[in-house]
Amino acid sequence: MRIGILIFSEPDQEKSTCVGRLEESALARDHEVVRLYEPFLCFLQTENGIEITHRGTILPPLDIILCRPNFIEEPSLHIHTTALLRMAGYKLVNGNASIAIAKNKLAQFTAINNAGIAMPRTAIIKSKQQARRTAEQIGYPVIVKVAFGTHGKGVFYATDPKTLAPIVDYLTIRDQNPVLLQRFIEEAGGKDLRVFVVNQKIIASMELVAGKDDVRANAIGGTCQTVALTQEEIDLSLKIANLFHLEICGIDLIRSNNGPLFLEINANPGFETLEKTTGVDVANSIIEYLEHIKK
Repeated sequence: MRIGILIFSEPDQEKSTCVGRLEESALARDHEVVRLYEPFLCFLQTENGIEITHRGTILPPLDIILCRPNFIEEPSLHIHTTALLRMAGYKLVNGNASIAIAKNKLAQFTAINNAGIAMPRTAIIKSKQQARRTAEQIGYPVIVKVAFGTHGKGVFYATDPKTLAPIVDYLTIRDQNPVLLQRFIEEAGGKDLRVFVVNQKIIASMELVAGKDDVRANAIGGTCQTVALTQEEIDLSLKIANLFHLEICGIDLIRSNNGPLFLEINANPGFETLEKTTGVDVANSIIEYLEHIKK
């Protein structure tokens, strides 16, 4: 089988896609891998339809394309890529339009609320005045999040109005986008759950623990350990994966006094740390899934 792996960046920024591990597993199972970089794709309208080239060469036939959407900017700038590839007859995994929602925390908030799934009390605000009033309603301490970010980047912690005001000022002036204001779950003890789902099956999970001088469990510098999920956490994770129509995703949950709460879904979940922590061969599970849907 010839597998394309679509990376939404240039080669020097591909690390977060775990493409090396995916390629290693695919080759071990006698598959050919073609790395595709979105910046090198060109879509040209011709009399016979859309001509697609990669690095100036016509895109070859591929049995399947695995999308690893590692971009952190506005998702609408990338949706044309997957749409045009599908129109050209390529079979894509994790390449449907729902990645635009999964890559935008504001859209995630809307979808999760519409589905009635529990999450920490959250608000979307766009000014210092709104932030101060809303934070009082939510209750301090609060977490402030930008719409697009990864590895804890764009996540801030405020304990009172004095620490909140400059954060909101900076974020709203920087890009003039709305930000999320979210209640900090104190009882979680700086721990989150990471659940990895492939084809509506939980492949592996771990607990992320914030570093000594941080509150962000998913930030670089934190630690990880194995964890046993409750049935409620299993059911919630699968419900969320199904809601976003993602065949492959990472779901972050947090344990609260009121049960598990949704934090975030990732359409480009890294898994190298997950493999080391749990001993599960996640890359192989993904390739096995590609084989299954190709049949």
